Amino acid sequence: MAQRQRQNPFAPPLASLHYALDRTCDLQHIDITVDVDYANRTITGRTVNTLSPLRTGITEVKLMAGKSLNITSVLYQGKPAKFRRGANTDLLIEVPSTQKGKPFNITIAYNAKNSKARPFGGGGGGFHWIEPREGVQYREGFWTQGEAETNCEWAPTWDYPNDMTTSETHCTVQADWNMIGNGVLTSTTLSANKKKKTYNWKMTQPHATYLLTMVGGPFDIKKDKWQDVDLWYVTPKGEGYMIDDSFGHTKDMLTFYSNILGVKYPWPKYAQNAMYDFGGGMENVSATTLGEPSLTEARDGWFRMDSLNSHELGHQWFGDLVTCKDWSDTWLNESFATYMQYMYFEHSRGDVAYQWELEDGNRAYFSEARQYKRPISNKMYTNGDAMFDSHTYPKGGAVLHTLRRFLGDEAFFSGLHRYLTTWRHTPVESAQLRRAFTEESGFNVEPFWAQWFDKPGHPVIDYTWTYDNGAVKLNVKQNQDTADGTPVYDVITKVDTIDATGRHTLWPVHITKADETFSFPSSSKPTAVVFDPTHSFLREIPSLHWADSELPSIVKYGLNAPDRQEAMIRLMKIGGPENVRIVADAVAADKGESLVFRNIQSLVNLADQSMRTYWTQMLDHKNFDRRATAVQALAKLPADAATTAKLRSFINDKAPIAVVVASINALAAWDKQSNMDVFKAAQKIKDRRGRIKRAADAALGIGN
Repeated sequence: MAQRQRQNPFAPPLASLHYALDRTCDLQHIDITVDVDYANRTITGRTVNTLSPLRTGITEVKLMAGKSLNITSVLYQGKPAKFRRGANTDLLIEVPSTQKGKPFNITIAYNAKNSKARPFGGGGGGFHWIEPREGVQYREGFWTQGEAETNCEWAPTWDYPNDMTTSETHCTVQADWNMIGNGVLTSTTLSANKKKKTYNWKMTQPHATYLLTMVGGPFDIKKDKWQDVDLWYVTPKGEGYMIDDSFGHTKDMLTFYSNILGVKYPWPKYAQNAMYDFGGGMENVSATTLGEPSLTEARDGWFRMDSLNSHELGHQWFGDLVTCKDWSDTWLNESFATYMQYMYFEHSRGDVAYQWELEDGNRAYFSEARQYKRPISNKMYTNGDAMFDSHTYPKGGAVLHTLRRFLGDEAFFSGLHRYLTTWRHTPVESAQLRRAFTEESGFNVEPFWAQWFDKPGHPVIDYTWTYDNGAVKLNVKQNQDTADGTPVYDVITKVDTIDATGRHTLWPVHITKADETFSFPSSSKPTAVVFDPTHSFLREIPSLHWADSELPSIVKYGLNAPDRQEAMIRLMKIGGPENVRIVADAVAADKGESLVFRNIQSLVNLADQSMRTYWTQMLDHKNFDRRATAVQALAKLPADAATTAKLRSFINDKAPIAVVVASINALAAWDKQSNMDVFKAAQKIKDRRGRIKRAADAALGIGN
């Protein structure tokens, strides 16, 4: 086992080459009928696959059907057909010799009992029954999950992304449930005994079959419209009170994405379905499935579900409208959805939020890169699921950021527009996106593709500088290990020289070698020199050789929030009244909802009585986390009547949850006995994760 862990999961012997599957036919339409018997955990179904032969003389058609399905009959044009199970999920059906382009249909009847979705990420693949749980009312229902190749666990069909089809779903559930599928709801029919209801959904635009979905159960549903698109906001019954706080920015996302891409949201409806037991999100075409734990309320913070929602909505263009032909180019779906989310944060929350999204993603990728490295576009893998890693998500997102900075916004977005319009409703390869950028912008992006998408690794930078005879001399090294195919990168960026007044001079730098030195004229020694000050490309800098004298300028004037954060941490380690003042002033000026300085614990830990007013003024900060941190800082000071009264006033059902919890903890540390009344009151304050009650119980000594 230890030896296996040291092996790269994207290299032999664990991995093998994968190419898109051969097809015998073009899947033109799939019609699915499913009867859901929740009481017996049984589904009974029938799928009709309409297929057009791609060649004359085919006598056997391959579709896919999950092993859990009991197939009761297979019909070719309404007549019984012989079939056999092949490897994995292959279902091989004998047909009369075909004529190219002459359509026929295959109807498959089946049933399944106690289906279990196999693990995939936090969700699962296949058909999942939501089981009741004590103390949770209305916890029942089901959902399906198709990515990578698991929709065949409930609907036998061509279950691979290199074909697109229109679809219809007819799903019968108990009458007190709702059921949501792809496309438009064309009708609902109540059974004669009024115990069951059939929902008929229709999608007239082609899409990959892994994007098929059914979700059912007792729901709270809020309906709305964006332009001519129907919007459905769906939660488990009893949780509809969180709809506005969870999905309130959906319309803004739709407008932003449609405008920036020049391609209007392409589907007739958009449903966001929050489901029990589901982890993360899945971009089923026109009907995203989301994990119920992601639902949020206003007291949690500023639209905490925006990250997940913007990612999944971005997929409706990248992954749904245009889909990767096979999983080797999963990045065409997931890297773009990741970057679409970054861009939405840039649009809605500003540059600081965008910078931190990139930084957080990069850290996740760097962590994975210490285990293995692989090309983003990669045909060597174990199975399709393996491609959904941090190389595909945050690394791919960071490389798209790099491409945007390289091309400029006009060329970048016009290239995306060409890609989406040229290949609309088409399975694609990486080269088709590359061609769209080249043709639209005039830049030959093949060299960019070669180093960033087709090879493993990333630049590992080390830089130092000196000042002598009116010039700044900057040495830049690329220290990445190239033995595994990682290149020495060709990158254009800038260097920032900062003077004592905070004035920036940005010098263009083109790095092409493993070790290079650049010179910039300067009439005086800069107070700081920062390489790639806006983080314009994906790079790792393990050792920032910032001199102590540079830190104040970077804290005050740096052009990137993570850089300013790092400089602040270093400055606080040095300490001293002047450094503390510089940091305190910078933190006080950090007034936005998106924080430059996310970690100010070193300032809190000073426990400086002279900063009481400083922290008290932060109790009204826009950012709820900063407010809670201010409470924690005050808790480190001796109690006084005014602060105690202020913190007691926060213990209510309107204040931010983090602030309520921090206030309970502070009061308990100061004087448990005198604050018993507010602790007891807090036990009755509800929040969806029970954090306030747990804090109150702890303050009262319950459960210790």
